[in-house]
Amino acid sequence: MLLPLLLSLSASARIPSAADGPMTALPDAELALAIPLSEATHKALAKRAHKTASSQLVAMSRDGLSGEQVADLAFLTAYSLVRAGKATQATSYLDALRKAPTPPEAYKALTAAEILAANGDDVGAAQALEGFDPEHALYPRAMLVRADALRDAGRTADARAVYEALIERPDPAEGSDVALAALAKMSGPGSEASYPYDRRLWAAYPTTSAGASASVRLKEYGPFATWQESALRADRLMAAGQWTRAIDTVALSHTPIPKDGSAEACMAQYAKGRSLFKLNRVTDASLVLGPGGRACKGSDDDRGAKSLYLAGKSLERKKAWAAAAVEYEAIADLYPENSYADDGLALAGIAYQEAGDLTRARKTWARQVAEYPTGDLAGEGYWRLAWGAYLDGETAKAIEWADKAQVAVPLEVDPMHVRAAIYWSGRWRAYPDLADPVMETGVPEDMAKAQEIWLSMCRDRPFSHYTLLAAARMQELDPDALEAIPRWQPTGLDEPWKVRESWLQDSDTQEALALAQLGLLKDAQSHFGALDDLLPSEAAVVTQLRWDADDWLMAHYDMKNYLKHHPPELLGEQQAKVLTLAFPPQYWEEVSKATEPYDWDGRIFHALTREESVFNKDIVSWAGAIGLSQLMPATAQGQSRRMGLTVSKSDLHDPYTNARIGAYYFDFLMRRFKGNHWISLSGYNAGEGNVDKWLKRFGNLPTDQFIESIPFRETRNYTRRVSRSYQTYHLLYDGGPAFPDRKAYNHQVKPD
Repeated sequence: MLLPLLLSLSASARIPSAADGPMTALPDAELALAIPLSEATHKALAKRAHKTASSQLVAMSRDGLSGEQVADLAFLTAYSLVRAGKATQATSYLDALRKAPTPPEAYKALTAAEILAANGDDVGAAQALEGFDPEHALYPRAMLVRADALRDAGRTADARAVYEALIERPDPAEGSDVALAALAKMSGPGSEASYPYDRRLWAAYPTTSAGASASVRLKEYGPFATWQESALRADRLMAAGQWTRAIDTVALSHTPIPKDGSAEACMAQYAKGRSLFKLNRVTDASLVLGPGGRACKGSDDDRGAKSLYLAGKSLERKKAWAAAAVEYEAIADLYPENSYADDGLALAGIAYQEAGDLTRARKTWARQVAEYPTGDLAGEGYWRLAWGAYLDGETAKAIEWADKAQVAVPLEVDPMHVRAAIYWSGRWRAYPDLADPVMETGVPEDMAKAQEIWLSMCRDRPFSHYTLLAAARMQELDPDALEAIPRWQPTGLDEPWKVRESWLQDSDTQEALALAQLGLLKDAQSHFGALDDLLPSEAAVVTQLRWDADDWLMAHYDMKNYLKHHPPELLGEQQAKVLTLAFPPQYWEEVSKATEPYDWDGRIFHALTREESVFNKDIVSWAGAIGLSQLMPATAQGQSRRMGLTVSKSDLHDPYTNARIGAYYFDFLMRRFKGNHWISLSGYNAGEGNVDKWLKRFGNLPTDQFIESIPFRETRNYTRRVSRSYQTYHLLYDGGPAFPDRKAYNHQVKPD
C-alpha cells in the first residue's frame, strides 16, 4: 500500500539517533554563568558594551566568591577593560587571570599579551603569543598584537615577517587591512615602497579606516587604479551594502572595465548589476545582469548564474514575465551544475505560467524535477506540476505528481510543498472536478482514502497550514474520527537538553560554552558556527544562551530560519522544548489586549506579527512599513483616525499602539471576508482590493483552491506561513480543541 510510504518521515533528516553517535544530557551547570553577574552586567557583556561592563566588573564585590570564581572574574574584568580601551587599568588582574579555570587558554594568552603591551613590556607580550594556533579564531588579532609588540621592541624585521604572513592570505581577510596599513607605514607613507600596500587597501578594503586613509594618500598620485582593482573595489563595496559607491566605482573607473567575460569583468558587472537591483533600479539592473550572466560562462560560472537569477528577479518586478522566464531558464542551459540551476527552472515555469503559457510552464517544471530531483526547489517543482495538471483538467495526473513528490522530496528540503502534496492528494481524490470543486467523488474508495490521508495529517503533522485545511474537511465529513485523535501536548519542557557527545566534546563547542559561561555571548558565537550544522537540540542550546543574555531578537530570527528545513515532525524527542524557543510568546500580552474587542482568535494576529516583523518592534521595511505588524504610515494614519486616535510615525514603534492599529485593520478584513482568517491574511499582505479582484476573477472558490490560485507568490506563501505559525502557537500555548472549527470555509471563501 502506497499511503504509509507517502506519509513516512524522511530518513535523511538530522534528528538525534544512534547514527549521530551517543547522546548525552547537557547539565544545567554547563549553561549557567560561572560568576554571579548582575543582569545589567550580563546584558552589557552580551552586547559588547565593554565601557559599561568593565566599570561594573571593577566595582563588583568579590565577597562570597570561591577562589576559582575570583580568578574567572579577574580574567573577565581584564578582558573587558582591554576591549574598553583601558588595558593599563587591567595590570593588577594579570597574575589572577592566568589561573582562571573557565576561559579558553587562547583568550587568556591574548588578554595577557594586550595588557603587557599596554604597559610597555613588548618583549613579554610577543613571547606570550609565541606558538599561537594559526587555526584559532583569534589568530589574526593575536598576530597583530604580536607584530605591534615586536615592532615597538625594535625587532622590525620580525614584526614585518608577521605582518607579511598575515597579508599572504587571500583578500578579504580579518586583520589584513591593519597589517597592510602597518607595512605601508613602516615603508614610509607616500613612498614608492608603500604604494603597493595602499593600492591593495584601496581595492580590497574600501570600507575600513585603513582603506579610507590609503585612498587619501593615493590622491597624490593622480589616476592610478587598474580596471581590475576597480572591479575588486566595487565588489567589496557591494558586499558591504554601499550600492551607490559600488556603481560609481564601475562607472568612474580610470580605465573602462571591458565586457569581455573575464573573471574580473564578471566581478565588476555583477557588483554593478546587483547594486542597481538593491536600489530597485530594475530596468538598469536587467540590462547589466542579463548580458553579463551570459558572458561569464567559463570564467566565473557562479557570478554568471547569480547574474541571470537577479536579471529574472528584476524583470519579475516589472511584471515582464516572459522575459523573466528566458533569463531564469538560461541558468540551467548555461550553468547546469550550479546550485541556482534548479531554482532557475522552477522560477522560469512560474514566469511562463504568469505569462499565460501553462503548457510551457509544465514542460519546464518536468525538466526541473527530471534533471534536479534533489534540488532545494524540487518540492515546488513537483507541486507546480500537480497543480498545473489539475488546472488543465487532468486530476488523475495531478494526484500522480502529488504522490511522486512525497516519495521524491525529503520533508526537510521543502516542508510546505511536501505537506501541500499530501493534503491535495486527498483533496483531489475527494473532490476531483475542477469545474465543480464542491462535488464529491462518486467512488467510495477514493473518499475513504482522502479521509485516511487527512486524519493521518491531523495525527502526525498537527503544525501546518495544510493540516488546518485537512481538519476543516474532517470537521465536516467525520467529526467523531477527528475528535478521537489525542490532542498534541507539549511535554518534556523541564528536561535537560540532549546533545551529541561528539558535539559537546568538540574543542570549538568547549570554547563556546566556556565563553558563554563568562557572559561573552558574541565571542561564543564565533565558535558555535552555523545553526544549520547542528541537531535541533544543539541549535536550541545556542539559541537559549543568546536568549538568556538578552540577544533574543536575533536569536529568534536565526532559529526561525533554522526551522525552514527542520520542521516540527523532524525535531526529535525534544520537539516541544525546541518549538517553545522557535515560537516564543513575545508581545502576547500587548497583542491579546489589542485583539480583545474582536470576536476572532487573537493568536491569528500574534502569528501575523511574528511573520511580519520577527517581533522586531523597531523594524522599518524597504517600503517603509513600521513595527510589529508592519504598518504603512498612510494605512496607520487612516485606521487611527477611524479609531479616534492621533499617532505619529514614532508611535508605531510602540508594540501595543502598533498591534492595536493593526488589529483594527485586520478586524475590518475579517468582517469584509466573513471571518475567513486565511483570506483576511491574504488581504493584509496584498491589500483587500487585490483580494476583491481575485474573487471577481476566480469566483467564490473553496478556500484551499482560492489560496493556491492567488497570483502573487509572496502572498500565497505569506498566507500559508502565518496559518502555520497560528496553529503552532495554538498547540503550544492555548487550550481547547487541537483544531479550530473552520469547516464553514471548505466550499466557499465567503460563505453565502
